[in-house]
Formats: sequence, C-alpha cells, structure tokens
Amino acid sequence: MGLNIVLLGLGQVGSHLAKILSRENHDITAIDSDPARAREADETLDIKALHGQGSDPHLLEEAGIERADMLIAVTGNDEVNVVACGMAARFWVKQKIARIRNPEFFDHPPRFAFADWGVDLAIHPELETAREIVLLIKRSAATDVLEFADNRVQLIGIRIDATCPLLHKTLVEVNRKFPEKVFRVVAILRGLETIIPGGNDILLNRDQLFIVAASADIPAIIALMGKSEEKLQQIMILGGGRVGRATARLLDQEKDLAIKLIDPDADRALTLADEMKNTLVIHGDGRDFNLLSTEGILETDALISVTEDEETNILTSLLAKHFGVTKTIALVNRREYMSLMAPIGVNAAVNTNLVTSNAILRLIRRKDVVSLATLPGLDAQAVEYVAHADSRITRKPLTKVDFPHGVIVGAITRGDQVIIPVGDTRIQADDHVIIFSLPQALTDVDKLF
Repeated sequence: MGLNIVLLGLGQVGSHLAKILSRENHDITAIDSDPARAREADETLDIKALHGQGSDPHLLEEAGIERADMLIAVTGNDEVNVVACGMAARFWVKQKIARIRNPEFFDHPPRFAFADWGVDLAIHPELETAREIVLLIKRSAATDVLEFADNRVQLIGIRIDATCPLLHKTLVEVNRKFPEKVFRVVAILRGLETIIPGGNDILLNRDQLFIVAASADIPAIIALMGKSEEKLQQIMILGGGRVGRATARLLDQEKDLAIKLIDPDADRALTLADEMKNTLVIHGDGRDFNLLSTEGILETDALISVTEDEETNILTSLLAKHFGVTKTIALVNRREYMSLMAPIGVNAAVNTNLVTSNAILRLIRRKDVVSLATLPGLDAQAVEYVAHADSRITRKPLTKVDFPHGVIVGAITRGDQVIIPVGDTRIQADDHVIIFSLPQALTDVDKLF
C-alpha cells in the first residue's frame, strides 16, 4: 500500500521525485509557487498539484496534511522548508524531510537542532555532492562510484576504450577466462541506451560499464579493464560556492594532497583562505587560460569544476583534458546534459539534484530497502534490499526466480561475506541484496522481497 505524501516544490528535484513516487502508487499532492509549473505537473503527472506557498497552513490543509504519512519540502527556500516541517509536526505527520542548502544550519549544530523545528531529516545537497566528488578522486579510473553494505561493496562506472583487453568478448567469455576475478557487470551504457546485460552481451569500444564487486577487489578489476588507478595529488578546484567550499573542506583533511581553489569573488576568496588549512585559495577567473597556466594546469592531476555556470564547468573540463589533466569532474545539474558528458570527454559529472533525490528516496522506501541510487545518464536504479524469512526471493535458487525483464542481481552480503551470485545461489533471510533494475521493473522486484 502506498504512502500519502505532501511534496513542496516542483523544481528539478521535486518533479523527479513526483515521477518516481507516482509510478510506485504513492498518493502525491504537490504545492508549487509557480502556477505554470503546478498546472503542468497536474496535467502530465499522476499527482494532484496546487499553486501557492508551501508554508501556507490553509493550503497544507487543502493538500491533506492531516492524513499525510510524509512531508517532503524541497522548495528553493530553506526557511519555507523548515517552517512547513514545523507545521506538519503539529498534524502528527510521521516523517518530515527538508532540503536545506545554507551551510550555516549545519556548521553550528548546538545552536540549531533540526528536531526542535520538526525536521526529521535535513538534506544538505552540496555536502552530499562533495562526498561523491571525494570518492571519485579516490577512485581515479572510475566515472561513477556508489557504496553499499557499509562500504564493503562498490558499484563503479568505467568507460572502456580500444586498449581494453576484454574488447569484443562476451561476458560469459570474460568469466571463463578470468574465473578468479569475481565481479558482475550490471549495466552497460552504449551511447544513450541503457542495457541490463546477459551473458551473451559483447563489450564494445566506448561502452561505459557499471560493475559491482567487493570494495577490496575493485583495484584488480580496474586493472583487468586495462585501466590504472593513479593517485591524484595535484588538485585544482574552480569555484568556491557551496559545492566548491564543501569539497575543499573535505579534501583539505586528506593527506599528501596539494589543493588549489580559484574563485572570482574577492571577499569569498578571502573568507575561504581563512577557513582552509592546507588549500591555497586564489582570487581569479577559472576561465582565464593565462591564470590556469600560471597556476600549473599542466601539472594538475584532477580538475574539479563546480562553478555556478554549467557551461563553464563543461568547457573548462574539456580544456583541462586537452592539456593532459588525468581526471575532470564537472558539476552539471541539467539532467538532459548528463548523458552527454562521457561521450564528449568529461570523465565524471555530479548532479546535486540527483544526489538530493537519492537521499530522499532511500528514506521513502519501505524498511526492506537499505539504500537506493540513480546514476547520472543511466536509466536504471541500484537498490539494496534486505531479504526476510517470508520473502518470495528466498524460496528458490536465483536461476528459478521469475525476475522481470531489465533486472540483474549484482551482489549479496551475508554477514562479513560478499557473494557475487551465480544461477544456483540461494538468497537467505537477512541477506543484503544489491539489485540493478530498469525503473519500470522495480515494483515487481519489491514484491519478491
């Protein structure tokens, strides 16, 4: 049975959540201050959409706040999101989620306790994005990195090229040739097409592979793909806004890194210079080639372009690749751009809206779901389930389970053991199971657990 959810804000995050949640038979009522956006959502999505302010108590009552199971506040205004959660608390709404972008709310927790204002979960998109960037720096050969099962399992993206020794081989042939390498290819992005592969799928040049394995085995698998895990030590960050600041603060704590941050705002650069211990902050325009050259772009291992202008992030990343920078990471929040990043040469793209959506979806899912994530440019989701004694999926070996089309089991964790399953593997109660699935198949997968 679905949840009654009141959703505030129909921007990129809100509309993405509305599409996914309505597809899963939740009862969604949304409120947005833009009349055109509210009208479009009401006409095109399977939700009820109202026009107005999310902090209007009368409008919240019209939206059914008194019978809601959950409030999700993702408007562009932190204060509206917090106030709405406080109002929802008066109606005994069980779960209240707010997107809060102002880092000051998180910098001084003793002064501001979210629970006091009715917020059960506060999501800081920029900090979550920064954590994703740090993972990408640590896994230099990967285009994407997701962690599951308390970081014992990783899902990584790797783009293969003409030097890959596995080119033109089927996945069955790869497994036979390298039986000691235990991993599972759970998806292939070929151009703009997402493929959930079978054993007879062939690896082609420029394919982007998404691989699940025990975290300890990832370096060996990257080497098998013909890639090397270079240590990225010389780091340049363009943009000292919220994402740039959060990224610099996290990297500033790492050892053996030389970090430079370039920002065009003189006051902000001065503030950042006071905050950072090990990061050199430079006042300047990251689009200025002469400045980049002077500051050592030719010796840089990784460029993180996270300015507030997406086109600048893309162009500076491409320029850095031209000058031999090993890894480029661009902040790109337009979903329509995401699938284009790898083909044009940007190593990795991060999207704060997608990070926010993933964090919220993890909480909305029922108790049998530990983690959920969507990858940029990929029309599929990775979900970590917990199997129970009465779950249908525990009754038969995997080869006899009637999985819907577009679903693959990536890995199982059983206690401290990581299992890459084969056909006769049988899932047991309390196993954590990482499933990769096309969106339309998830409802049927839910029923198996």
